[in-house]
This record gives sequence, C-alpha cells and structure tokens, in this order.
Amino acid sequence: MPVFAYKALDAHGGMIDGVLTADTPAVGRTVLREQGYRLVEFAPVRFRAKLKIPRVGRRSKRQEHVAELARQLSMLLRAGVSLVEALDVLIKQPHGKLLPVLQDIRDKVAAGTAFSDALEDHSEWFDDVFRTAVKVGQTSGNLDRSLTELAVFIREKQTVKSKLFSALAYPAILAILGSGVVLFLMTYVIPQLLTVLETSGRSLPKATVLLKSISDFLTGHWMILTAMAMAVVAAGIFVRRWPAALRLLHRAQLGVPVIGNLVQKSVIAQFAQAVSLLLRSGIPYLESIRLVRTSTRHLVLRDELGVMEEAIQRGSDIAPTLDGSKIFPPLVVHIVNVGQNTGELTEMLTQLKEGYETEVRLAIARTTAVLEPLLIVVLSAIVGFVVFATMMPILEATRAIQ
Repeated sequence: MPVFAYKALDAHGGMIDGVLTADTPAVGRTVLREQGYRLVEFAPVRFRAKLKIPRVGRRSKRQEHVAELARQLSMLLRAGVSLVEALDVLIKQPHGKLLPVLQDIRDKVAAGTAFSDALEDHSEWFDDVFRTAVKVGQTSGNLDRSLTELAVFIREKQTVKSKLFSALAYPAILAILGSGVVLFLMTYVIPQLLTVLETSGRSLPKATVLLKSISDFLTGHWMILTAMAMAVVAAGIFVRRWPAALRLLHRAQLGVPVIGNLVQKSVIAQFAQAVSLLLRSGIPYLESIRLVRTSTRHLVLRDELGVMEEAIQRGSDIAPTLDGSKIFPPLVVHIVNVGQNTGELTEMLTQLKEGYETEVRLAIARTTAVLEPLLIVVLSAIVGFVVFATMMPILEATRAIQ
C-alpha cells in the first residue's frame, strides 16, 4: 500500500506533519479531512524532498539523546505500540537536533524500510554497535529488550566518561583561574608597583629583581606568547582531525602518570561492556570484536582490537599476540582467553566491566584527592612569592625611615 507524507493544520491552527498509508491519494486526503485536518502538503514519500539534517553537537550530548530515545522507544514497544506509531509519538517529544533524524527514520520505516537499515544513514548518531544490536533484536523479535540494553549501555558508558571528566575538570578550572590571576598581577599590577620602587633609587632585593625580570618578559613578549598560545590551540585542533597524530596522542596519554591509568581502566571497562552487550544479543565473538573496533574512538584500542581480530581469525591464542599491550594488561588478556575457551565469555566480561568501573571510581576519587590540594599548594606558593617579592623593598624602605 502506498505511503504518503503530509503537512496539515489541526483544529487549533497548529502545524503537524506525518505519514499515512492509503490505496490512493484521494483516499488519503479524505481520511485526513475526516480527522479535521486542513491539508497544506500531501505527496508520496518517494517524492518528498530529502530532509536537511542540522549539524550535530558534542558526541556526549548526542549519546544522551540516543540513550533517551532507546529507553522511550523500548517502553512503547513493550506496551504493544507498533514501531511506526511509537516513532510518531516520539517525534512529538522534544528531541533537539535528533528530531529531523527521527522524522527521516519514521518516513523510511513507514515506507517499508527495516528499522536497522533506516539507521544506516545516520551513523553520526547510531554507531555500528547500536545498529547491529537493533538488527539482531528485530530478527529475534526482541527489539524492545535490545533497546533497553542499549540505553543502559550508553548511560553507563557516559557515566564513566562524565566521572573521568569531572575528576579533571575542577583541577583544570582551578589551574586556569589561578594562572589568570597570576598573569594579571604580573602584567598589570606588579609593573606599576615596581616602577614606583625603582624611582626611590634603592637597590631591590634579589626576589624582587627576579619578579621584575619575569614581569618584563611577559609584558615585553606578549605578542610572541599570544602567538604561541594560538599555535597550541591550532595544534590541538589539528591533532584531533589527523588520525596519525591522534594515535600518537592516545599512546602518549596512556603513559602519563595517574591520568594514563585512569584512561586505560575506563577504556577496558567500555570494551568489556560493549562486547558483552553484543554477545548477549547473539552476535558471534569475532563479529563483536570487529564492531567494537570500528566504533571505538580510542585509536590505540582500535589497533589492538585489530590484532586480536586477526589472531582469532587464525585460530591462535590471543595472549602471545597481545604481549606488551598498551591497553590490555596480562590479567585481562587471560580472562578473555579463558572465557573464550570455556564458553563463559559473556559472564566474565560483565564481571570484568563491573570490576574496572569500580576501579575507575576509586582511581578518580584518589586522583581528585591528590590533585586538588597539590594545585592549591602550587598556586599559593606562586602568589606568596609575588607578595613576598613585592613587599620586601617596601618593608626595607620603612625600616630605613625609622
């Protein structure tokens, strides 16, 4: 039966759009008029202009929208609502930049396209893991359960990332604000004070001379320093867009004390969670590894999963292949190997994920407990030196007068 897209005004004058199936366009228009709609636009879906999908924002924000969509869609399907009707209901909810994506998916599903295939055109929102789990859920008749597990998967992954970000955000903000205050003192306040002290004709203490040298350097080379700061920002943007440079950054990141350990544990937790989700959905182990490899944004993990995938294809043991791995310690490699041989890989990966998530939380707490006081001590020492070097000549001049 043909599918038609329409735009119409309802009884209150509000604009609505949707799709319906009808034998002919005349029948479709009649059905809509009987429902009290005044048609503005009515055409077969195949002639409908392609929707313009606005540019999406941060990945973490997109993932939050996708998790909420999966949760709501799962609830509607469990309640016995058809997929097209469920998508119609969700389109009426506020979904931000995901709304035109939902409309496009709804139109394709209504036209007879499989839900998983409709997601293919929006890979920036739905990665390989999501689409494959949906496809398996549709095939097995458990789409609602697959969506529920996907929502939990995305939420837990975002929780780990947000905790890691929170652990580093406060020290970073403290360092930026403290550096800004010190820079303001050194380039604006201190030069004026030192000018007054120099006119007195007295020799300045060594600490004050050092402070003056630093202040003169900052004020005399501010254009060079600004250009260097802009170059650092440009290099950061370049690194994020060039895979080879980003791979080097990810590799170097793993070697940073404290931070590297946090990143490694969070990456392992996400790997274990994604593979266990796919295995529970009925996807073979080798295919699960491939999907996680293509979906991960951590390039070192991607490389090592590629090595693991090749080892599994050859039928060889993954332990020697991953010897000296930057991501997977020997314990994790052994657990994966044993789980694969015993047929209990799903359960072992779930336990591995839970264990590493706990370790990440503890490591974040320890890192925050160390970084915050350390930064406060360092910033206090810098401000204390500035105050000491400024007050020394004033105190000496006061003693000379007495």
